[in-house]
Amino acid sequence: MKQLIFLPRNTQKYTENIYRIFRELPCFSVVKTLAVIFGLFFAMSCGVKAKSFATLDWTVAETLIALGEKPVAVGDVKSYQQWVSKPALPHDTLDLGVRMQPNPEQILALKQGDHDLHFINSSFYAQATATLEPFSTVTLVDFYTEGDAWQNIVNASRKVAFIADKQMEFEQLMTNYWQKMGEIRPLVQPYLERPIALVQFIDTRHLRIYAANSPFGAVLSQLGFHNAWNGSQNAWGFETIDVTQLAKLAPNSRLVVVKPYPANIGSALRYNTLWQRLAMAKDPLILPAVWTFGGIPSAQRFAEMFANGLLHGGEQW
Repeated sequence: MKQLIFLPRNTQKYTENIYRIFRELPCFSVVKTLAVIFGLFFAMSCGVKAKSFATLDWTVAETLIALGEKPVAVGDVKSYQQWVSKPALPHDTLDLGVRMQPNPEQILALKQGDHDLHFINSSFYAQATATLEPFSTVTLVDFYTEGDAWQNIVNASRKVAFIADKQMEFEQLMTNYWQKMGEIRPLVQPYLERPIALVQFIDTRHLRIYAANSPFGAVLSQLGFHNAWNGSQNAWGFETIDVTQLAKLAPNSRLVVVKPYPANIGSALRYNTLWQRLAMAKDPLILPAVWTFGGIPSAQRFAEMFANGLLHGGEQW
């Protein structure tokens, strides 16, 4: 009976690289190099652990999933399901607890598994690096920095793909994104005359309004829309404003509200006199929860939900 040999992940890629190197060698060095290569190959086949990835950052998590690399552990899984929702985490994803203070016992349990653990986080969680480094390699990748918000996200996604050895998957992810945008653009053409005020309620009086140089602001621009907010913004692409500031926006602005928000928002706004006088409050477009601080997956999901809301109506308060 033939014995089956299971080689570790990425063996095919290693083999192809070896072949390319081997093909370029002069004849006199072939025998010596052959011995070295086969020694390395069998050592790799027998002793190298499969690499697995974990993260405290939800944007990294959704990016890994979109690249076909399921994270083995993520910070605050329950809140991810509320704020990010999709792409859904694998059912066996380990919950590391509070993102700023991950649970050391859970990290230790990960380390004891039969894999080479690698954490990919953003600098927002840099303070956790000291806790993670005794158990794992830690790499910081920043999606949100100064400069062009969209290009920053693309660059960070490419870096995550490189770390996870998913470069081809990244190219396909971007191809799929632009293909989807090309499908959506003609559908929303009839709605372009109204500038978009994209907001997320913090409480009954305060909200985040997203500027043109934000991920979702970039999506709106790619679809041909103008942003109603021309004021200041922070590195995350939004400004915190009072409800009263909405009155300063163009009267024909379309208010787009992204969930989740406090449960009492609907009832509170019904008794807000200023709100009732706002023209944009007459027909707000309310969208399901989507991660406003996300990467390419959230950007595409926002574009799809936004278009669907325009065409078929949004959710209720």
